[in-house]
Amino acid sequence: MSIKKVIVGCALAGLAILFAGAAGEPWDNGRNAVLVEEVYVVKPGDTLWGISETYLRKNTGTRRYILEYKSGIEELNLWLVERKGVIYPGDEIKVTYWVKGEQGGEQ
Repeated sequence: MSIKKVIVGCALAGLAILFAGAAGEPWDNGRNAVLVEEVYVVKPGDTLWGISETYLRKNTGTRRYILEYKSGIEELNLWLVERKGVIYPGDEIKVTYWVKGEQGGEQ
């Protein structure tokens, strides 16, 4: 199998995964979403990708994808960029995620 076929196959699989969410639950564009801010303390064995996956699952108020979410964590914690994403146990990472808010009355 040529390397080009592998690359094309991976790209197609990635696009299928990306667009699979488009047919899922309808989003309200975050109109009723509430932003939650937390500080996560890194534990041994943690990775930035793993932390991103954990908090992405908590993000129920808006649609976000893993790469977008990981980039958002890096934007909130500029020291991660300086360290090229290397994290150590005890590091404190600011994270945010959106949760569905209460449906209020018409205003």
